[in-house]
Amino acid sequence: MSRSTRPSTYEFTDFDAPESPDVGVSLAFPEGGREAWTCLLGSALLMFPSFGFQTAIGSVQDYISTHQLAAYSVRDVGWITAVLCFLTLFLGVQVGPVFDRYGPRMLLLCGSLASVISYLLLAESTEYWHFMLCLSVLGGISSAVITTVGIAALSHWFYRRRALASGICMGGSSAGSAIIPLLLRTLLQRYSWTWAIRIIAFIALGCYSVGILLVKGQLPAGNPRKAMIDFRAFREPRLCFLAVAVFAFEFIIFGCAALLPTYVRYTGLDLNVQFYSLTVLNSMSLIGRVLPGFAADQVGRFNILLFLAFITLLVMVAVWIPFGSHDEATLYAVVAIFGFGSGGWVSLAPVCAGQLCRTEEYGRFYGTIYCVAAFGVLLTVPVGGELLQSTTPHTLVGFYAAVLLIGLISVTLSRWALLDWKWQWKVKV
Repeated sequence: MSRSTRPSTYEFTDFDAPESPDVGVSLAFPEGGREAWTCLLGSALLMFPSFGFQTAIGSVQDYISTHQLAAYSVRDVGWITAVLCFLTLFLGVQVGPVFDRYGPRMLLLCGSLASVISYLLLAESTEYWHFMLCLSVLGGISSAVITTVGIAALSHWFYRRRALASGICMGGSSAGSAIIPLLLRTLLQRYSWTWAIRIIAFIALGCYSVGILLVKGQLPAGNPRKAMIDFRAFREPRLCFLAVAVFAFEFIIFGCAALLPTYVRYTGLDLNVQFYSLTVLNSMSLIGRVLPGFAADQVGRFNILLFLAFITLLVMVAVWIPFGSHDEATLYAVVAIFGFGSGGWVSLAPVCAGQLCRTEEYGRFYGTIYCVAAFGVLLTVPVGGELLQSTTPHTLVGFYAAVLLIGLISVTLSRWALLDWKWQWKVKV
């Protein structure tokens, strides 16, 4: 390959690589160039309608709660969203070894086709079981394949810049979660539910088509990685505490994303706030995924993660609970701060996990932590929906604040264990 297309090649042997596919083989990572950047662009396009739709799912959930499934409780409808997000997170860990063996192309073709079909079937859904099968099961499985392959393919092209590449890739999902609610607001008002979702399906088809053409691997297929889940890792207290923290963070993030529009409706604010609040949340989440990473390199990843969790908790307790439902401006402000903080949790928690184990153990530790966190995603929407419907919006925010407190304490304990139970305030960790 010419120097112009792979200008910044980074090489290491398998003894340096975190996930070396072949013992004794020297691998080259371009770290840039036309093929690497086009692969990154393709991954971001794949994220836009897949994971982006999931983090904007609250607008869909609230709509079907008041239309097709108006006879069901918020908790019951919440199970549809819960299963969708659970399958995406839980099955994503299992897709990794399949990607290692067969490469990205066939997986993306199958996953994209299934995703578009799920959208088209969703447009025709009228019964509860329709939504559960089309959106939750088929949508969750296809999303697990697309998102996992989209991110994993970047590991073939970037090593030193892998964090930057992953951040840009996830920016595609943030863009989707910010734009899709606004699209749905316009489409649902102008057209019917059926055509609104069909248009989303056509957008997804375009993004997937370009993404499949651009995303490709450069390492040889046929080399499955080691087991991705190993619960023996929880023998380490620092990993155990971090797993509890990630469980709490994912519980809050997906719960707020799914229930925010319904929360707005229960507070009595304007209908447009349901869509705009999600856009504010996910736009600030994009910024929160990027900026804290720069600060973490300077003062420590655990330190920044603790700071973000503390500030977000303070805002939730001092502002959101007593004043968040009073007017639109206050709600937008607290949602923006929450979005920035939660974006930082998403980007920094996996990096913190990497500090708790050897490089060759990272994939196994990461898979184990997020396998546990998937059950938090499964429970959060039904539990939060029941609280919202049976109590008050203030109670729901207070409940999520209590869960965040557990996460904050768990990160603190994990940091403490990492320092061999010798607390140091100023150490970079």
